[in-house]
Amino acid sequence: MAGKGGFPKPLVYFFVGLILLNLLSGLASDPDFAEDFPLFAAIGAFLLFRFFISRSGSRRGPVPMPRPVPEPTAQEPPKDLGFKIPPLRGAPKDTQTEAQPSDEELDILRRESYERHLAEKQAREEKMEQERLGREHQKREEQAACPAAWQFSPDMLKNAVVLSEILAPPKALKRRVKR
Repeated sequence: MAGKGGFPKPLVYFFVGLILLNLLSGLASDPDFAEDFPLFAAIGAFLLFRFFISRSGSRRGPVPMPRPVPEPTAQEPPKDLGFKIPPLRGAPKDTQTEAQPSDEELDILRRESYERHLAEKQAREEKMEQERLGREHQKREEQAACPAAWQFSPDMLKNAVVLSEILAPPKALKRRVKR
C-alpha cells in the first residue's frame, strides 16, 4: 500500500487534502474567489474526469498500417477485370512519342510571350493615362462652369467675419501680449 516514494497513499492524500483545505479556507472569505468559484469547480471537475478516464480506459495500441500491395512485375500479365476498358477520348498521348521542341522553337515561344506581355503592359498604361487625362479634363470643365464661386456676396462676407471672430483667439489674450 506504499506509494513509489515509500509513503502510504492514504497518508499522502490526507496531507494534500489538509493543505488544500487550508488554502480554500483562506480564500473562502475573499469575495473575488466566490465570484470565480464556478470556474475553478469546472476546471477541477474536468481534471478529475481526465484523471479517472486515463486510469480506467484501456490503452489503445498503434494504428495498424495498411499492408503494401505488391506491384505487378513486367512478366505477369494484368488480371482480367471482367470488362473491356474503352479508349479515352482526348487523353494525352504517350510522352515518349511526342517530339520535344528544340531550343530555337523554345526561344521563339519565349520571345512571342515576352512581346505579348509588353503589348499588354503598354495597353494598360495607355488606358490608365487616358483615364487620368479624362479626370483632369472633367476637373477643368467643372472649374470653368463655376466662376460664380469666386464672387463675393454680402452674405458670404458677413459669414467670413463671424467665422474669423469664432476662430480667432479671445480678445482678452490679444490685449495681454504687449511689446
